[in-house]
Amino acid sequence: MKNEHPGVSCLYKFIDAFNTAEKNNIITNLHFPHYVHSNGNEPVIYKNGEDFWKSLKVQLDTMSNVENWSFSTLDKCEIINKSDKTLQCEVEFNRRLINKKSYGSARGIWVSTFRNGTWALQLRSMIPVSGTISSLAGTNMNNG
Repeated sequence: MKNEHPGVSCLYKFIDAFNTAEKNNIITNLHFPHYVHSNGNEPVIYKNGEDFWKSLKVQLDTMSNVENWSFSTLDKCEIINKSDKTLQCEVEFNRRLINKKSYGSARGIWVSTFRNGTWALQLRSMIPVSGTISSLAGTNMNNG
């Protein structure tokens, strides 16, 4: 299911890192500035890993406490446009409980870019499509 293009592989690496909730592992799979948008919220631009981590930590805590989140899966990742330095993919992910059951899914567009010799995720725009999702990238999570 995973495409061998390094611009796609880095998206799966991001999800794997996201599931570890380990700061450096997550940040190294992103390019900055990192752009996020979700479901009608104003787009958010994270200029660096520290700013991103502060917001993500609140989101991870919310997902765990409100949703009973255990991990996420990237279940669809199809290339819709590409060049030598940019890859746009239509994606779908599911948030899952410890028993692996999906309780919420979202679809959107993720963009990976090739900069400084590395492919990494740079832009995400997501819309929830089923279940219960308390927050997505771009939700105001700066209250923590």
